[in-house]
Amino acid sequence: MRHIKQKGLKVVSLCLIFCFLLAHDVLARKDASIVICAETGKIHHEHQADVVTHPASLTKMMTLYMTFKALREKKLSPHQILPVSHHASKQAPCKLWLKPGSTITVREAILALITKSANDAAVVLAEALAGTEAKFSQIMTRQAQKLGMTKTVFKNASGLPNMQQVTTARDMATLSRSLYKHFPDYFHLFKTPKFVHKGVVHNNHNKLLRYADFEGIKTGFINASGFNLAASVVRNNKRIIAVVMGGESAQLRDKKMLKLVDATFIKIKGKPSLRNENNSDSIENLIQTLGPTTPSQKSHITHATFLTKKGAVKTSKTKYNSVDEILNVIEDKPKLVKAKSSSAKKPQKATKPKVKVASTQKLKAKNKKSPMTNAKKQKPKKRLKQA
Repeated sequence: MRHIKQKGLKVVSLCLIFCFLLAHDVLARKDASIVICAETGKIHHEHQADVVTHPASLTKMMTLYMTFKALREKKLSPHQILPVSHHASKQAPCKLWLKPGSTITVREAILALITKSANDAAVVLAEALAGTEAKFSQIMTRQAQKLGMTKTVFKNASGLPNMQQVTTARDMATLSRSLYKHFPDYFHLFKTPKFVHKGVVHNNHNKLLRYADFEGIKTGFINASGFNLAASVVRNNKRIIAVVMGGESAQLRDKKMLKLVDATFIKIKGKPSLRNENNSDSIENLIQTLGPTTPSQKSHITHATFLTKKGAVKTSKTKYNSVDEILNVIEDKPKLVKAKSSSAKKPQKATKPKVKVASTQKLKAKNKKSPMTNAKKQKPKKRLKQA
């Protein structure tokens, strides 16, 4: 009995320790975000952008940066075969489950990092470029310093948990922009929707790629950092780089990114834009998009674009003189028609009997003059007089 109690106390204590560690990870997560112009680096938005956190799998962006650099310098070739070491095969998931002694090409390893976020493939590339992952992480950190990532330290090539591997949202935005600016020939790979390796299809973890204006680039998650995302978005021929760190879930992180991107493009354009989604802009923003919010005799609102109740985008090419008229269109109400004055109605009523009288008189005149009139046609008239 005593032995059972001691065993139960051990289980309870382990559970408490686990809960404490989990709570510590949650509390350590830093909510941070930043949006910059991909061309100029101009900051459109920032929130705790310099707070130190963990990069998670956003680390693989630097691994890919070093790989693209080696390809440009002819130190690697896309179809070069790389060996898989025992150390690489022992990496924690996500991974391709590469076996020690097997091989993978440089191109396959690149796509595995972009789509599957494969940790074993990341180590294969690191060992190919520097001999060991530890040495490669030192090279990564030096490269980060050269790019201006002053608060970033790398300790591995994959982003697996390491308390000494730190970064900021600003540094990750700098890295994302550097990938776009320095390697335009490879940047399009970040939009790869899926990757097939030995008959197995690996879909890209970035769910925002279903939107045409999103062009990558990397997702990441560990308990200590929460859900991270770096994204490149092009709209109206303008590209922005947005980074969100410390999301509570992948879904909430993605929603935050969508709102952040929409708000940024609204700010760039100077007026709200319409997105056919559940998180559409408010009526106030919609009215601002359509035109002025006060009635005007000389209205300039000639093209009203809005979302119907069924979620379809509709454009109405009609003049609107007030907000009420715009709202009537949005809510599918019939357009208001001004009632005509009473003076205009009277002539209409008077004209109707006049037309009928004129028509009957003309008919009688025709009957008198017509040579075709005969006795048979006149008899009914006599009967009417008698009656």
